[in-house]
Amino acid sequence: MYNKIDENMLDVLRELANIGVGNAVTSLSQMLGEEKIDMEHPVSTLVPLQDVPDFLGGGEVAVAGVYIESTGDVTLTILFVLSVESASNLISMLMPGMGGELDEMGISALIEVGNILTAAHLNALSIMTGFQLLPSPPQIAVDMAGAIISTVMAATHMIDDEVVLMQTTLKTLESQIGGNILILPDYGALEKIFVSLGLR
Repeated sequence: MYNKIDENMLDVLRELANIGVGNAVTSLSQMLGEEKIDMEHPVSTLVPLQDVPDFLGGGEVAVAGVYIESTGDVTLTILFVLSVESASNLISMLMPGMGGELDEMGISALIEVGNILTAAHLNALSIMTGFQLLPSPPQIAVDMAGAIISTVMAATHMIDDEVVLMQTTLKTLESQIGGNILILPDYGALEKIFVSLGLR
């Protein structure tokens, strides 16, 4: 499947990413007390599932991931994942003076940011396709990158061999934090999305 993706399909992924970013920026700015926040336009591509840990820095790198599962017209999972160091920096941005610890309060803050980002991209996908997409409550996992992907796969029964990977950066006046948003489709979901957009 990987070598059958053409430029039009990649353009759709870029449009999805840009709409998702636009949806997320306002909510994140409100969460940060109206502080100016930007997100770089994501670099979006399709990658084979087995290569995802490498894109996240390596299978043994410690990361934090917040994910929601969507049911409805298609079933898929959207995952926001960033290194533990970036997660700590993000917590510090959200809660100055708290040390950026991955404690109960820090985890709660990460879940909220991850929920905003994943829901924004799910809404963008719904707008583009007209599909009804019903999100689950967000869940979080902190582990090695390879283990995170395995955890999400086990929870969602994903068997497609490709994921949509969007690499972006959150920016404020004082900080910038790199992160990744992944769309992990259940079997046939990606094909159904491209068919709905007239690309298959």
